[in-house]
Amino acid sequence: MRDSIRRHLLLTLLSITVLVWTVTVITSYYDARHEIGELFDAQLAQSARTLLSVAGHELEELEGRTLDSAHIHFHADNPLLADGHAYEHKLAYQLWKQPDNTLILRSFNAPNTPLNERPSGFSTRTINDELWRVLSLLDESSGFQVQVGQAFAIREELTDDIARRIGIPIVIALPVLTLLIFVGIGRSMRPLRRLAEAVVYRAPNNLEAIDSTNVPSEIRPLVNALNSLFERLGRAFENDRRFTADAAHELRTPLAAMKTQAQVARRSKDPAERESAIGKMLEGVDRATRLVEQLLTLARVDPDTGLAQREQVDLPLLAEAVIADHVPQARTKGIALQLKADKALSIAGHRDSLGILLRNLLDNAIRYTPQSGKVQVSLSKQAGEIFLCVSDSGPGVPAEQRERIFDRFYRLAGQEAEGSGLGLSIVQRIAASHQAQIRLDQSTLGGLEICVIFPKGVKDCAVVK
Repeated sequence: MRDSIRRHLLLTLLSITVLVWTVTVITSYYDARHEIGELFDAQLAQSARTLLSVAGHELEELEGRTLDSAHIHFHADNPLLADGHAYEHKLAYQLWKQPDNTLILRSFNAPNTPLNERPSGFSTRTINDELWRVLSLLDESSGFQVQVGQAFAIREELTDDIARRIGIPIVIALPVLTLLIFVGIGRSMRPLRRLAEAVVYRAPNNLEAIDSTNVPSEIRPLVNALNSLFERLGRAFENDRRFTADAAHELRTPLAAMKTQAQVARRSKDPAERESAIGKMLEGVDRATRLVEQLLTLARVDPDTGLAQREQVDLPLLAEAVIADHVPQARTKGIALQLKADKALSIAGHRDSLGILLRNLLDNAIRYTPQSGKVQVSLSKQAGEIFLCVSDSGPGVPAEQRERIFDRFYRLAGQEAEGSGLGLSIVQRIAASHQAQIRLDQSTLGGLEICVIFPKGVKDCAVVK
């Protein structure tokens, strides 16, 4: 069964409501039971004092008559009791003369034996298989003792009646409350439904932000996250469109050149001319191959693509391996490669992408450095930051054009070295994925110096696959 916020809220609210109501009813029941007991005890005490006062006054008028002749007995079949209250059968009293313990007066439902064995105070007794609450009150000056009893059934009946009056409305109100909660939750969920509809019925190419003016504060973070996602997708799609257009434009030139050379070779009858055309075709294939490789690399290291696991990368060791791979390329131009590195310099990053970064920097430096020049790779740590710098003795880059050299397919005018204008774009992408900055400056060797500056303790860096 799929999880449902509506069902979860309904069950949670109803469970809490039923629990609170149950605790309230139980607490109210026992509080009412206690208060009713206190009230009836007070009534018993008042009745006993009233009966003792009246009996003492009346018995004074019986002087000259024996107490036995003054006994008054009430019986259940007395016609005077026919119209009495039902609770009268649950009330009983006795009047005793002390110290000879003579019964003078009793109610029709009181036994001939004492209701209470105690001379005074409250007690609970079982009389005729029924639980009674009894109060004894003794007037020591006159010797009269009053015992008043009340069946617990009266108290329990009243307590049960109060409980019914509290519980029945609650039981009746529960379905009504369930319906109201269900409707209320449904109304509260409308913004979510509208948001879902806004996303479901949105055109695939519609990446405009969702209007969050009347959005509840609870789902505003979700709307903001969706808008942020749409913004990133819009940038990614725009980059892809621009990338595709630029790549198609750049690939068109070497393909057109190869087609031209193929046509020349096909028509040519001169073996030397044919071989020259074929050689230029191979150069065009190499150039197109390099361009495709760099396009794939650039797409691979785009910050919006997937990320790989980080690892601790030893930069001097990595630099040595990359420089060794470029020795043949540098040797063909008589370029001297040099590495200056501090020991134990490492960062948390992606080894392959950092290797691509350094290879592109070295490749650019070697390509644009003239014959018998110098290229130097330096690694150092300054104020906690790690500097990876590549310097060359080439012509350098004018200050006003340094920012543009990171644009895709951008190449300086008048440059004779072959290239696609993608190498530094790849470097910039990889540096951004490692939270690093790039600084361009005049090299001490006379050309351009490009430094990649890794911040202190690169930990949560975004590294590419």
